[in-house]
Amino acid sequence: MTEPSTASIQRPRHIPSLDGLRALSVLLVIVLHTLLRHSLYKFIPFPLRLLGNGALGVFIFFVISGFLITTLLLREQDKTHAISLRSFYLRRAFRILPPLYAYVLFLAALGATGHLPGMNRHELIAALTLTRNYAHHVDLWAMEHLWSLCIEEQFYVLWPTTLVLCLLHRSDAVGRRRASRIALAVLIAEPFVRMICFRYFPAYRNMGMFHMQADGLMFGALGALQQGHARFERIYIRATRWPWLLPASIFIVLNALTVRFQNYWDLPLGMTLNGFFVLMWLLWLVRNPASPQGRILNQPVVAWVGRLSYSLYIWQTFFTHPLNVEVFGSNAWWINFPISWLWILGAAVISFYGIERPALRLRDVCLRRMHWHEI
Repeated sequence: MTEPSTASIQRPRHIPSLDGLRALSVLLVIVLHTLLRHSLYKFIPFPLRLLGNGALGVFIFFVISGFLITTLLLREQDKTHAISLRSFYLRRAFRILPPLYAYVLFLAALGATGHLPGMNRHELIAALTLTRNYAHHVDLWAMEHLWSLCIEEQFYVLWPTTLVLCLLHRSDAVGRRRASRIALAVLIAEPFVRMICFRYFPAYRNMGMFHMQADGLMFGALGALQQGHARFERIYIRATRWPWLLPASIFIVLNALTVRFQNYWDLPLGMTLNGFFVLMWLLWLVRNPASPQGRILNQPVVAWVGRLSYSLYIWQTFFTHPLNVEVFGSNAWWINFPISWLWILGAAVISFYGIERPALRLRDVCLRRMHWHEI
């Protein structure tokens, strides 16, 4: 990896376009689950099936998370010449756990009253510890979407510590170069890991497992580490020369190949190309929020949906899964599309304003008190 160029990249406190990308990502997931509920996915025309690639939505989430978390950690390193893992995990705990635990508590209450068969202590422990993607004997429909959250949290356990060790007792440039090499090594290894697991280790070939999808997060991390480096910036300039080709490649060309060939394309090559194109598009949108694409993603209503995206993600399966008839007692119109989307939005609004935001305020109080004690 090369040294930073003299023309440093601007890194504003609020990173534009990320909320809009989150909104787009969660919409892809909800569309897919809505189509699956009505068994429509395999019957609709091929071009329209591209709109329901929820796996792509999750993958975009992963690239965003890797980029954002690494960017925030590097900012802390720039400002204080150190990264506090204790503060990082406190911030993540207050951000992730309250909405998740509220959802799990809701499901536990349904299970205790006999309205949710299959809710048991194995499901509860796997969900609360965010290990469901590796747990055995868990198949509750209302929690099946938590695999992607588990992958993100496992990344949060591994990557910040790795980054701290790379930066420890070294100059920032040397430490970031070592971290970049680790990220690049993961990106190179992941296609081989996927294919080997899929061929020889059937117990570990589930695409919901961290070792099968780590490269989405690492693409984002590598992008954050390499911004401003001359060689990376030359690659970025070439890749973004025609900006509309990036979303066209992601949502039409690569998406079509994924829908058509599935794992035969994704495992060896498709996910790697997706990661590269998504990262380039993300960086271009962050740096060009006033462009036509940027203006769409930064519209207030789109950004608001993006801020709701975590709560939308938490609740969408409960209102779109076909097995939710065992909770509601029927498959009536009021739990089907489009009313189901109103239920999702309502639950997300309650979760965001009633749980997420109060938890973040409490987090800020705890961080201030921690800082005072350290002084």
